[in-house]
Amino acid sequence: MSVLKLWRDPSPEDVDPHVNGFLQALQHPTVIALTGRDTSRHRVLVTLLHGNEPSGLEAVHQFLLSGEQPAVNVSVVLGSVHAAAAEPLFYHRMLPGDRDLNRCFEAPYSDGQAVLAKAILDYVRSCEPEAVIDLHNTSGSSPAFGVGIYENEEVMALTGLFVDKLIVTELRLGSLMEQEFGAPVVTVEAGGSADDAADSTAREGVRQFFTLKTLWSEHAPVTVIRKSRRLELQPHSRIDYADRPLHDRDITLRADVDSFNFRLAQPDEALGWLGEDGYSHLRIGGEPGRSDVGDFFEERDGCLFPRDTMQIFMATTRPDIAASDCLFYFVMSKQ
Repeated sequence: MSVLKLWRDPSPEDVDPHVNGFLQALQHPTVIALTGRDTSRHRVLVTLLHGNEPSGLEAVHQFLLSGEQPAVNVSVVLGSVHAAAAEPLFYHRMLPGDRDLNRCFEAPYSDGQAVLAKAILDYVRSCEPEAVIDLHNTSGSSPAFGVGIYENEEVMALTGLFVDKLIVTELRLGSLMEQEFGAPVVTVEAGGSADDAADSTAREGVRQFFTLKTLWSEHAPVTVIRKSRRLELQPHSRIDYADRPLHDRDITLRADVDSFNFRLAQPDEALGWLGEDGYSHLRIGGEPGRSDVGDFFEERDGCLFPRDTMQIFMATTRPDIAASDCLFYFVMSKQ
């Protein structure tokens, strides 16, 4: 536990009443361990893996202030505390120069972020959990949804505690949800950090995850989406967001591109503008096989269009996140 600070059974009086003060009091990546009414079982919530995603932390903060005892033992793992606490609060996905923590959950564990990821893995496995939730915000405004690598009743039940959509992905990026814990794992994207609904989605889902006696009873219907892909920026390419093409950028996406999240983008809807090198600054990333950008997108009159109807999700309007992660994920309507 040298990398992760352990805070066991804090009382409401131990917790700063304001979430910003609660964050700053943590000081280090932290495990909050709560004793449940049934101590024979354990559930794990991982959140704040990215410092700009506060809804999970806010949901945990509210639960701790309530003083309610969880149904079973619960561990809350708070990862990117340093990034979240850097000014301005909740802005930095990771600190400058650091790797994305949620891309470090696989060997080699050779830098500080990877060492932290390995400590989180070891702790979660030591709990022998019956379920694991990894709670995030999306980088742009978006409806809430879940992501998993398996499609079974336990995964559907976990997803249904929070949201009504599950993306089952074949992409392997070194994320927490790809790891084996001997238990179902779901990533929940509660919506954008500026979306009013995101905090309430996180709060209600966390409350149920902590307090339900069983997680595997009947659950709300969940729509499953399959075969997602990522549109990524090539290394050293330059991107920005605007209402017109920016000629000092290789790619300019629409300033409102996140308005496409979870709606169908049509072939006649421009997503942005391309520089003189066309879409050579883009790539399809993360999938087992190789695809060309031109398989899914086309250039017309200097603009980037979908080649066919597609559903877009996790579109961001932050250039730094687009460059370090991806522009967005997408699913073709005709697979």
